[in-house]
Amino acid sequence: MDHRPVVVLLHGLARSQLSMRGLANFLEAQGFATWTWTWPSRSVPVAEAARQVQAKLLADLGLQADGPLPPICAVTHSLGGIVALQLSQRVPLHRAVLLAPPVRGSRVAKAFVDWKLFHWFYGPAGMQVAQPPPDWHAPGEIGALGVIAGTQGLHWSNPVSWATRALGVLPAGLRSDGTVAADETRPPQAHDYAEVQATHTWIMDDPQVRKMVVSFLQSGGFGPP
Repeated sequence: MDHRPVVVLLHGLARSQLSMRGLANFLEAQGFATWTWTWPSRSVPVAEAARQVQAKLLADLGLQADGPLPPICAVTHSLGGIVALQLSQRVPLHRAVLLAPPVRGSRVAKAFVDWKLFHWFYGPAGMQVAQPPPDWHAPGEIGALGVIAGTQGLHWSNPVSWATRALGVLPAGLRSDGTVAADETRPPQAHDYAEVQATHTWIMDDPQVRKMVVSFLQSGGFGPP
């Protein structure tokens, strides 16, 4: 068996594996083995998504759930972070880095949860972001957990940031990435935490974030600020 860590990259809500391709290429250049998949973010609740990710991951790696596993790490964007926390109940994670995860739900989702268009486009997982279930961020086995929050609250490439600012959902005085507030990213369990001047939509492509991800995967921490 190849004992190199396998880095599972999970995209956010209503995105695809293509949004993580740049980060995957960067990690592969650093010697990591990576795995990505377009999980059905708009059609199933988070727990079911985690089950499907586990099944697809093990099948692609030719592994059995009750057999030996290589070290598995996770690097995620937004809602993919919640999927990773749920996945860790099924597959032990050596290290995990969550980028802008709505661990404590989302003010933005809650503000729009009654809109029919929101229901249609974001599906059951989107509803959970607005109204997190009790086991939303209950992790299983994670050796080291890191969270990176963005603080670029307004950015031309993130249309949501303009709407949330105009409506006062994420006001200028609140640290956020234009979609998720920094205080919504903090899990209750022990974790390493950092903030970066990045917008939610493209935080995974930020050069500083990529370097921090590599540092965490190698050492289990972000190191000095």
